[in-house]
Amino acid sequence: MTDVANIDLPYIEKNKSRHGTMRYYLRIDGQRICRLPDDINSEEFAKAYWKARKAAEPAIARAGEAKALSVVVKLNSFRWLCMEYMRSNAYTSLDETTRTRRRNIMEAMWQEPLSEKDDRLFADIPLPKLTVAHIEVLRDRKKEVPFAADERLKVLRQIFETKKDAKPITPNIARLVDPFKVHTDGHETAKPEDIERFIEHHGLNSKAVLYIAIQMYTGLRVSDLAVLGPQHRRRDAFKLRLFKNRNRTPVDIEIAIHPILEGVLATHKITALTYLVTEFGKPFSVKGLGNRISDWWRQAGMPHLTSHSVRKGLATDVAHNEATDNMLEAMFGWKDAKTSKIYTRDANRARLARQAVAKINWDGIGTKLLPPAEEAVG
Repeated sequence: MTDVANIDLPYIEKNKSRHGTMRYYLRIDGQRICRLPDDINSEEFAKAYWKARKAAEPAIARAGEAKALSVVVKLNSFRWLCMEYMRSNAYTSLDETTRTRRRNIMEAMWQEPLSEKDDRLFADIPLPKLTVAHIEVLRDRKKEVPFAADERLKVLRQIFETKKDAKPITPNIARLVDPFKVHTDGHETAKPEDIERFIEHHGLNSKAVLYIAIQMYTGLRVSDLAVLGPQHRRRDAFKLRLFKNRNRTPVDIEIAIHPILEGVLATHKITALTYLVTEFGKPFSVKGLGNRISDWWRQAGMPHLTSHSVRKGLATDVAHNEATDNMLEAMFGWKDAKTSKIYTRDANRARLARQAVAKINWDGIGTKLLPPAEEAVG
């Protein structure tokens, strides 16, 4: 059974471990039901999925039933504060994908017990009894995945910023907890040899290589790759409004079309409004394209890499080729130098270190470490 991964199986949660292994869970109504086998292409996975799915049919049915807030949410509890946050402009103004991700993080925290000895859920803990120690517990339960731990803390800080009648509902105790301060966003960086392997596996005329070419020379996120098409072309450049934060702080960018990308586009017949289309000639949804890109990387034997890995690889490449912070910000649509400096700092450090080594002199004493020219020749 080799086509399982190409079937859209609902209720599947993907979670990458710190070792790069993709883990799969059956998740229904915000709760993890069970862990599934690691190989999504295997018959073992299919059997385990459908067995767990059948056993979870009552939960699936309940998930579709409307529940009264008064029954589910206790006033002035942690979950009540989260619900207030989800009614706030700070939450509703976010993109749908960001709202969904944050809601999933909140729902996961609601279902966790306070401790191994106290099985009461975080959802129902009264706000006056919620302490800094509790926030640290929620953070530390993700310590094996530091990026996820910091993302959880980021969401908690937003929740505790919620106001009612223009006044804070409760002190923001989440700001008293330090993040792990990981210097990565959790995605590995694609290297040139990875790209080469990807191209060789899929073949030059494939849809997968059309995707990789566009991303290699634009650095666009999946949400922008899904809509990019001929209508965005203005002579020798693409002009578009980025999908991320388009409703709050929109960013319009203009990216020159690299000659190699120009050549690749010329070899593909474009008949739709988007360059990347499904087998039926229709534009991908953002989620659909993301899943397809993951499939392409997995098929090429590199399941640890993602679309964002290529974006990071591009930023690394141009930084090491002396692109400035301003250049990176203009190309990637970043609003400040914080992100660009991640790449230019490393590139500059390597460049300066090489220049420094070239200036080592020691008043010529170093030559005494080498044998005389005659001995070296002999």
